[in-house]
Amino acid sequence: MEHGKLARLTARAKAGISRRDFMRTAASAGLSAAMAGSLWSEAQAATPQKGGTLKAGADGGATTDTFNPLQMNGADHPTLSILSSYDTLTEIDETGAPQPSLAESWEGNADGTWAIKLRKGVEFHDGKTLTAEDVVWSLKQQLDENNRVAEAQLIVQNFEELRADGPDTVLIKQKEVNFDLPTHLSSFAMIIGKEGNDDWSAGIGTGPYVKEDWQPGIQYLGRKFANFYRDDQGHFDEVEILNISDPGARMSGLLSNTLHAIGSPETKTAGRLANAPGFELVQVSATQHFTCDMRADMDPFTSAELRRAVKWGINRQEIVDKVLSGYGTIGNDLPISRGQQFYNDQLEQREYDPDKARYHLKQAGFENIDLTLATSDGAFGGAVDAAVLMQNSLGGAGMNVTVDRRPADGYWSDVWLKVPWCMVYWNGRPTVDWMLSSTYTSGSDWNSSAFRNERFDTLLVEARAEPDEAKRREMYHKAQRIFWEESGTAVFAFANILIGHSEKLAHGPVGVSRRMDDSRLPRRWWFA
Repeated sequence: MEHGKLARLTARAKAGISRRDFMRTAASAGLSAAMAGSLWSEAQAATPQKGGTLKAGADGGATTDTFNPLQMNGADHPTLSILSSYDTLTEIDETGAPQPSLAESWEGNADGTWAIKLRKGVEFHDGKTLTAEDVVWSLKQQLDENNRVAEAQLIVQNFEELRADGPDTVLIKQKEVNFDLPTHLSSFAMIIGKEGNDDWSAGIGTGPYVKEDWQPGIQYLGRKFANFYRDDQGHFDEVEILNISDPGARMSGLLSNTLHAIGSPETKTAGRLANAPGFELVQVSATQHFTCDMRADMDPFTSAELRRAVKWGINRQEIVDKVLSGYGTIGNDLPISRGQQFYNDQLEQREYDPDKARYHLKQAGFENIDLTLATSDGAFGGAVDAAVLMQNSLGGAGMNVTVDRRPADGYWSDVWLKVPWCMVYWNGRPTVDWMLSSTYTSGSDWNSSAFRNERFDTLLVEARAEPDEAKRREMYHKAQRIFWEESGTAVFAFANILIGHSEKLAHGPVGVSRRMDDSRLPRRWWFA
């Protein structure tokens, strides 16, 4: 197509024409649907619009949710809400690299000393100016002995020194050198509040939206903060984020135009969005994964052989095909996706093998065994269906599974970490070290399979401080092999991140570290 026609089409895309009309115009001009769609997305990404009220639906909320960073669990609804009002020092882009947020820049030395430069002139919602003292105070809160957010606590526990150097600089000296620190500072729990803040639920942060209402497990309402420090985020006048646990209800809300965007649409019906006039389905291959975690400190899973029997008895491909409708890939009992740096691709892929499952069951001392698997659609969409499929495949290997269906509300507070075996979803982390260290080291409170291995812990400490990349790879591969062989975490599938939305919304590149555009959709998207 000649350059003049492309330029005219691009101008029309930027001028506010609806996507449907644009696609028709492009088709009549001889442009393929794929090329037209790409041109539309690029044009919209280049021209964020301001205004309007966003209504989004997400899951994972509960009446026990809180804005307190020491008690957050990282589920979609509360995290979307919190990151609408609060900021972290950095955030992750679509490539997994750290980018400035409250931190304007950072510089680290080989001895683990870091200088974090803050943006100047940033205001809290009550008018107070952000200072380095606010940052230092906020990060030090993670050292509280009642902290339930394991990864944030582990990050800050590694700070030998944490102090302000003037109003705009934070100095950090690490006990153990870790070159991933700028990435760590993006953790959803590392939000920054005012020094001395004793009421996180008030929502007085530096984020794009001032909290108007927060009802745990129900909704968040926020209005645009007039003095927000960024022009490239916070495009809406108001945002309403609803907790909707039922994926069918989320889809109905979107298709009826009650909602503009939904997270994790049901995979068996998600394909409808790709063809429904006025709607789109965003799909990105990411690090989000589904597991069933067997606690090694609770019977009967104290037996490593029984844990291996379960892993070989899961029909992973069946779950990807039937539960994820193909929107994903099978897992190999590592919480690291195949595309990530340092992934160990030398390990045998565990497939459904009832003979191997029976062998390990006998090694554990059983001919047959009765097991209970706790699950809920509050764990993730399709968790109940996946559990039923596991019940069937494991039954063929001598393991008689009772599927214990639990209510969505309270699943993460009453079931996860409390029962011997349950279904879990994880938003992956941008680096191998972060994922393994934050969740599976012996000191992690989020170690939901109670995996404890001293050699594993030591390898991670040595690897994160090793400047030679080849040696780091070797160490991370050894750590992953130990985890693959010994842990009670069966990573059976990696799910593509899915977002359903009205064509009224536009966006740039979508983050791959967490669902709902790294839990920042209300900040990053806009009305076309």
